[in-house]
Amino acid sequence: MSQKIFLSAHWQYFALLNYEVDPGVLQPYLPPYTEINLFEVKALVSVVGFVFNETRVLGVQWPFHTSFNEVNLRFYVKHFDGNK
Repeated sequence: MSQKIFLSAHWQYFALLNYEVDPGVLQPYLPPYTEINLFEVKALVSVVGFVFNETRVLGVQWPFHTSFNEVNLRFYVKHFDGNK
């Protein structure tokens, strides 16, 4: 059985900026069963910018949505079920 690809695109002009934040700032935004994933004892937030080109959803190119700029603000978590 072949699996349908939901989203495909070419990512171009990729930029990534990381900066350290106080973990307490991120705490209210944690999804259930997760904890902040620290890097060298630091909580990092990333701003990621890139261009989506030749974008398709389920193999279909949507008019006016095939090429666009994307900017993401993200932080990093790992699974935590209450047991260490």
